Amino acid sequence: MGDDASRYSFRKRKRPQQDGSDEVLNQLLELTASCGRFVIFSGSGLSANSGMSMFSTKNGLYERARQRFKIQDGIKLFSYPFYKQRRMDVQQFFAQIYGEAKSSKASPGHVAIAQLHELGKLQRHYTLNIDGLAEVVGMDTWHHEKNPNGITVEMHGNISYVVCPSCHAVERLSGPVMSTMKACQPVACSSCHEDEMRFKVMLYDDEQGDCITPEDVFEQLEDDLAAAGAVLWVGISFEQSASTEYFRKVRRGTGAIMTHAVSVLRQRGRSWA
Repeated sequence: MGDDASRYSFRKRKRPQQDGSDEVLNQLLELTASCGRFVIFSGSGLSANSGMSMFSTKNGLYERARQRFKIQDGIKLFSYPFYKQRRMDVQQFFAQIYGEAKSSKASPGHVAIAQLHELGKLQRHYTLNIDGLAEVVGMDTWHHEKNPNGITVEMHGNISYVVCPSCHAVERLSGPVMSTMKACQPVACSSCHEDEMRFKVMLYDDEQGDCITPEDVFEQLEDDLAAAGAVLWVGISFEQSASTEYFRKVRRGTGAIMTHAVSVLRQRGRSWA
């Protein structure tokens, strides 16, 4: 795609100044003082102070989905079988989530992780978040072909992009595409012209998951675990099946690596993990 190269290149954006990032950074450095380089897994708690809705909290995404679509459990909307049945409705709902992501700001936790990268302490950052906020603080996105040295691996995709399941072309979400999705109309791929473009967001039991996160990511994870001295889990409650699955994969692959489960870090007296 035309802007594919910029998608995976280092974004030279001015880092937002965030009160509290030094405190968070110092806490992370204390945890990892004797560990050398390390891998970070981050979840929705990292973006809780950024303006993004969390999934399972009161008035969160699951509850809003349940009310909007009159379904028993809001998590169903984020499943591939439901997407197949009501593709346009799901795309419209995701367009609202994109609006949140676009107006959100990086948290002190994002800034602290980026500072760890600058200090040479970060082997790789694996995020379960789809808000793209790691890019905002200067951490470029990993891709197995286009940017294999990228520091952030978006395990569940990025709400700011659409992808074609047929040819795997990726496009940044544009105004016309947003308008089409809000109108519950299909979006055609500009490369292969199939009208299957979807948000680049991983769903539960996703049959098209390879166009969101290629299997190569797990080979990269094995290499990173072999090179790292510790694994940090930041902003993850382990209440979702995906996070527990990744935790099991890491435990199987760590060997002698020490794993720190970061359940609570304090930022100005508030928990962001």
